[in-house]
Amino acid sequence: MVQTKDKKRLDYVDFANIAAAFAVICLHCSGGVFDYAEERRWYLALLIQTVMHFAVPVFFMITGTTLLEYRRRYTTRTFFKKRALRTGIPFLFWTIVYLLSPVFIYQASLPDLTAVRNAFLNNGATNIFWFFYALFGIYLTMPVLSLLAKPENFRQIEYLCALSFVFNALLPVFTRYVGPVYGELKPAIVGGYFGYVFLGWLIRHEQYSKKTRLLIYAAGVCGAFLMFFGTWALARQSGETNTFFMEYNSVACFPMSAALLLWFKHVPWQKVYRIIPQRLVTKAAGAGLGVYVMHMLVLQISEKYGWFDNHPMYGMLFMPFLIYIFCVLLTCLLQKIPVVRHLIP
Repeated sequence: MVQTKDKKRLDYVDFANIAAAFAVICLHCSGGVFDYAEERRWYLALLIQTVMHFAVPVFFMITGTTLLEYRRRYTTRTFFKKRALRTGIPFLFWTIVYLLSPVFIYQASLPDLTAVRNAFLNNGATNIFWFFYALFGIYLTMPVLSLLAKPENFRQIEYLCALSFVFNALLPVFTRYVGPVYGELKPAIVGGYFGYVFLGWLIRHEQYSKKTRLLIYAAGVCGAFLMFFGTWALARQSGETNTFFMEYNSVACFPMSAALLLWFKHVPWQKVYRIIPQRLVTKAAGAGLGVYVMHMLVLQISEKYGWFDNHPMYGMLFMPFLIYIFCVLLTCLLQKIPVVRHLIP
């Protein structure tokens, strides 16, 4: 039976969505972190990468927050229809756009059939679309996972989140510094990014005490310090950037991302609406996925024309704001066009 639709809007999800979309742009504008050098530019890039690394985990947590209880609003059939319209069709369209973008931006030759096949099946159009493949995998399991998303199963969801942290975050540390553990020990249900999906639902329904929340915030701060200084130490040791602590499931990123979304939930966002109209916040939040699919095109064009080439540090600091504002405005504009709006996430 489909229950009555819950019309209550979660303000913190809107603000988290906006923050995550902006943070993704910051990550891609500070890609110089992967070219290790003892320069201020590299340290700035590492700082930006650390502060903004919550972006993709928060997107996955928002998926759990908003979709694990889809049965309260509509049937499974409707769920898949909505996901196909919301992400499936835009994925196909924007895959084609990125597949052809080198032709128009760099005057490259047309892609052959192998490139076309890889673009759709092997994430060959643009590397940022790995997110869609992970998301589709989550969607396919959602009819089963949603059966767990009930208040009486809160402790069980906590257990799954703990399992995810142990096997995705702690176990790699043990393997790296102590010795390998047979991989089949890892429970499949917490593989990939499912831990973040469960964590999003858990945070939505948590009623932790202030003391417990402060401990989680402290763990998040420790995670951020570990990501920055751990990455720095590994880079100094090997002479190149090592992403061990920058992985999205890492022992550094997991607590940092969880703490941030928990903090977002407890911020009194209603006070912000006294300064910024709620409808603008809702519009910007609704443009989040559109910003995600568009921003790399803008970056490609900026690289072609050398914007900020002479001032890369300014590029890392100011370019994200310019790209975000442009992509939000363009997304909102395109979403008003009857046929085109179906191609904009």
